[in-house]
Amino acid sequence: MDLILLSVLFVFVGIVLIIIGTIIKAEEIEKGEESENKEKEEKKIKGGGIILIGPVPIVISNDKKLLEALLIIVIAILIIYLLYYLEIF
Repeated sequence: MDLILLSVLFVFVGIVLIIIGTIIKAEEIEKGEESENKEKEEKKIKGGGIILIGPVPIVISNDKKLLEALLIIVIAILIIYLLYYLEIF
């Protein structure tokens, strides 16, 4: 698999995930307006991100479960890079 094709694939998957997340959040907000009148509750915002600078991953999160999921994603990405570099993939 060509490295350019792999990078385009990652960009495409990222864009699709952003669109899906936006749609899901919009539906939650729509449903939340109805339930907001019934009762107000404090919500915790959980967030995280992955920054890849060359082969060095930086994982940021404020939730332990989300951090574990992001670490699994980083490990999978690094394995794909390694397999590509060794010309196995």
